[in-house]
Amino acid sequence: MAPWKQAVLSALATSYLTPSTYRSRPDLAPPQLNITVPAQNANSSEYVFIAPYSRKSTIDRPGPYIYRKDGDLVWAGTGYYAGFVANFHPTTYHGKPVLQAFQGTIDSAHGEGFGQSVLLDQNYQHVVTSTGANHRISSIHEFHVVDGKTALIEVFDIIRTNLSSYGGNSSQQWLGNGIFQEIDLTSGDLVFEWNAFDHVDPSESQTSLGWKSSNSGLTFTQAWDYFHINSVDKDHNGDYLLSSRHTSTIFKINGTDGSIIWRLGGKKPSFTQVGNWTFGFQHHARWHPQLSQPGTEAFSFFDNSGNGEITLNDVSRALVVQINHTDHTATLLRKAPAPYGLLAESQGNAQLLSQDRIFVNWGSEGAVTEFGADNEILYHAFIQSAISYRGFLGNWTGTPTEVPALVASKLSSNLVKLYVSWNGDTETKFWRFFYVNGGKKTRLGQVSRNSFETVFTWTSKLALSDSSKFIAEAIDGNGETIAQTGLIGSTANV
Repeated sequence: MAPWKQAVLSALATSYLTPSTYRSRPDLAPPQLNITVPAQNANSSEYVFIAPYSRKSTIDRPGPYIYRKDGDLVWAGTGYYAGFVANFHPTTYHGKPVLQAFQGTIDSAHGEGFGQSVLLDQNYQHVVTSTGANHRISSIHEFHVVDGKTALIEVFDIIRTNLSSYGGNSSQQWLGNGIFQEIDLTSGDLVFEWNAFDHVDPSESQTSLGWKSSNSGLTFTQAWDYFHINSVDKDHNGDYLLSSRHTSTIFKINGTDGSIIWRLGGKKPSFTQVGNWTFGFQHHARWHPQLSQPGTEAFSFFDNSGNGEITLNDVSRALVVQINHTDHTATLLRKAPAPYGLLAESQGNAQLLSQDRIFVNWGSEGAVTEFGADNEILYHAFIQSAISYRGFLGNWTGTPTEVPALVASKLSSNLVKLYVSWNGDTETKFWRFFYVNGGKKTRLGQVSRNSFETVFTWTSKLALSDSSKFIAEAIDGNGETIAQTGLIGSTANV
């Protein structure tokens, strides 16, 4: 057995699984996290945002989820987003914190999709839905809010063209083009649009025509996805940073005329990579002006280093790069390699955080890692039987509008166990329980809220009547009641 496989099996053997079912919310079935390196601050307000799914349909409820670092559920987005969900995390819209996610369909043959991106407020209520302009349909990879007002989206645009210059015959005529747009989130108006086929010849592709049957170019559904945009960012000068997976190139695009300012990597690089380092099939390139010096630019990205057919490095990595416009060099400022020998053939992202931490989602390998300033592993978890296109750490305050859920399970004539939860709530510190009989409300006790579902057991001095009812109140850090469950009768324990 390969050493890295043995390391993964060993890690899983010493990991612990988080809960996946709840008595108060049996309709929720969050994918479990196999935590192999526990976080020291597992119950902090810095949460994990992922949207697990399975290519083999082995999880019950794919979709967006918020977890504490100990794997405890904070929010299950079941019913809030529909279809295939990706790129889920908090952002800001007109100065207010919101959640964002893509929802729609996925074309797994190309790793593309068609849908829209939806913003929800802190009450988990709809704020705005963003779609492509110019009769374009958003794909799954990018929805990046800029200054809380506009968003960058990516479009998989299938066109018909002559592919004979790229080895095609007369029957091979379908090309998967890449387009990105900047959209005004409030009005939906187009701010900017860029078309890859206008600027980058398909000969630059690292994935040749017909490298897979799904990319044969023979039919509309088998279009050759030569470019494959998977991220776009914008700098303070109005220029764009674009990652093209299938050319293994990161581009800087002029925000006025769309011309290419420079290329990192690929077949036509603008820079010499100091130290002869390599990358390829990358994702999630993001500017970091705080790391730049005069005459340089800095950015991070997730280096897959392989696509299932070609392998460039032994493991995937998070990279931070500085390019120098004086000597035309590109230097690695930081490299955070994957633990357990993880090599993600698709998907993934790298998020730079405070205190020089990096949070990495390992895409198709179904895992996340938080690195410290010296690349020490502060936290690692595998997503049980699932993967996530991107993953993030972030702070979030959730105040659901829905009523908390309460179940009262009668264990005997005078013994009741109460289960309470409030999907998406981050503010409850205690749950206070009450018995209601004949209109009289009697306080039973109070329990600290330490997990998604809180359990309280009550023994009555007398046998409980069939008309006995219970309620629970959510208490915040100031001792104030912020929500109350409905009046619930007890049911026989099953």
